[in-house]
Amino acid sequence: MANPAYPMTRQCPMSPPPTYAELREQGPAKVDLPDGGWAWLLTSYDDVRQAMNDPRFSSDDEKMGRARTELPPNENLNSFWRMDEPEHGRQRHMMMTEFTAKRIKEWRPRIQKLVDELLDRLETLPRPLDLYSEFCLALPTQVIAQLLGVPQQDYRTFAEQSRTILSLDKPEESWAAYYEMNAYLNRLIESREREPQDDLISRLITDRVQSGELSREDLLPMVRFILVSGYETTTSQIALSALTLMTNPEVRAQLIEDPERITAFVEESLRFWSVSQDNVLRVVDEDMTFSGTAMTAGELVILAVPAANHDAKAFPDPERFDLERGDNRHVAFGFGTHLCAGASLARREVEIAITSLLSRLPDIRLVGKIDDLTFRQKSLVYGLERLPVTW
Repeated sequence: MANPAYPMTRQCPMSPPPTYAELREQGPAKVDLPDGGWAWLLTSYDDVRQAMNDPRFSSDDEKMGRARTELPPNENLNSFWRMDEPEHGRQRHMMMTEFTAKRIKEWRPRIQKLVDELLDRLETLPRPLDLYSEFCLALPTQVIAQLLGVPQQDYRTFAEQSRTILSLDKPEESWAAYYEMNAYLNRLIESREREPQDDLISRLITDRVQSGELSREDLLPMVRFILVSGYETTTSQIALSALTLMTNPEVRAQLIEDPERITAFVEESLRFWSVSQDNVLRVVDEDMTFSGTAMTAGELVILAVPAANHDAKAFPDPERFDLERGDNRHVAFGFGTHLCAGASLARREVEIAITSLLSRLPDIRLVGKIDDLTFRQKSLVYGLERLPVTW
């Protein structure tokens, strides 16, 4: 019997591919990849969570070959996120000073100011308008750009490059965008080397590169990773969270009645949508038995985050958006040593964006039906192309 083909398409935009549920019952399953190879697919919550923190599964991108992403070979493609310990922890620590609880607290008024300015502008635009581009994309783009020190006039350029890099269906365009972003970031790094400013790139250069802790060669992929991951997933999460408000009147009413439930809303939205749909990979680092299955060193493993977050054994009635889940231990940001470094910042952005949107535009509504929307299936990050709204 042939293996199921991967990646799998969502039949309903609100739910993971139905094949995940079928495969979950058999444990780790073999799936065929577009390049002719195959991989193990983990779909249960327990398996995915365990594999995320099991050192027998390597995150080292050099051991994975080309895997899913059709990016240029023989390049320094990935930062610490695609490394194992101890190098992963060493490099991760260098940037964590920007994502401490204290730093996130300092960022809160800046995020609120950006949100207020964007909503002020929204109220002047003709309706209907595209909430995705005018708000959901604009906020994370400006936050991560300010963090890194990207000039305002370049916000949209790097956003378009990031989206193209993460696309899975046009490898030639992904390559071109990848090289364009590298060239741009190299110029930005060189300018900060000459004239340091109050931004993350300057601090990495001054505190880490000049001290010899971080090589100039590793600085570029670190900055690129922060740039791409810092805005793309948050953009999708804000857009899909806003869509949830407009399609779930009961949830909307609960938030209006009790704004303090925004924390539960954000966590449930992270679980429900699981936007990191196709980019958590590992490679078996030693022969072993995992979840009753014999695995051999060198085999590729895909950790299906949407499947794990919709496992009924961990989340009863997983297709229901439920603010009463209590301890929502989803794996939308990963788990263990590779837990997303920017998780706290992303949570605050979604929280402030949705709270402010609901407060300022309580009558906001979707123009048309969900079936009219275009969802980004062929991308490492699930999301929308547009979100037409009015009020």
